[in-house]
Amino acid sequence: MRTLLDALLPDLTAPAAAWLDAQAERIGRPRTGTGHALTFRASPPDDQPYEARIAGSGCVSTRDHNWHDTFNALVWLTFPLTKAAMNRCHVGHLLHASDGAGTRGPVRDALTQFDEDGLVLVSDDSSLLEAIRHHRWREAMFDQRPALESARVFVIGHALLDKARVPHVGLCARSLLVCSSELGCEAAAVSAAQVDAWLAARMARGDWPRSPRDLQPLPVLGLPGMTTDNTCATYFDDTRQFRSVPRWRTAQ
Repeated sequence: MRTLLDALLPDLTAPAAAWLDAQAERIGRPRTGTGHALTFRASPPDDQPYEARIAGSGCVSTRDHNWHDTFNALVWLTFPLTKAAMNRCHVGHLLHASDGAGTRGPVRDALTQFDEDGLVLVSDDSSLLEAIRHHRWREAMFDQRPALESARVFVIGHALLDKARVPHVGLCARSLLVCSSELGCEAAAVSAAQVDAWLAARMARGDWPRSPRDLQPLPVLGLPGMTTDNTCATYFDDTRQFRSVPRWRTAQ
């Protein structure tokens, strides 16, 4: 994704859908979970739901000069296996909805939140991951800053990327925390392709959050480099961003 972003940054304007489609062509057009070649273009007048259109034709509805849609396309090109698996799961739930009308459920809600605001944080340090899971934010993001700086962050959420252009207090990701040993190498060596294959394999075997509550909240402005304010320990006392563990989670 870095290469694609570098191509966009000189003029700081979102590209036309045709440019994004050309990038898909350049890398050999990734495939959807149903085997269709991926394309980025305006929605045809077919009244199909967004996810069903992708599964049925490979067309990802993409508006010209729109950052939200641009980041969605770039995530598709960087994590094609994951996005295809997510689309396949969405459509599976859509087809098997009890009322036949695509009623949403907690699994689709989790997929949508991860698609919009998801990231994967990979670390060699299990104590860092435990501190994050238990919302010990000062410990995780200040006291253990060296461990956090050596972790790898892979952003899946295209809305999160869009929001990060002008980050605001309270910006929060919906994350999966992964010990690098699960990926077979140290965090520094983990690639986007490895994360993509790992995520897609998890989804294929049904090992996926069953509701949004299974995704870990992660205050983005606490990450190193997001703001100079987070170099002070007292920054993590701001409960607007760094909230305690909710009661329903402590009761589990």
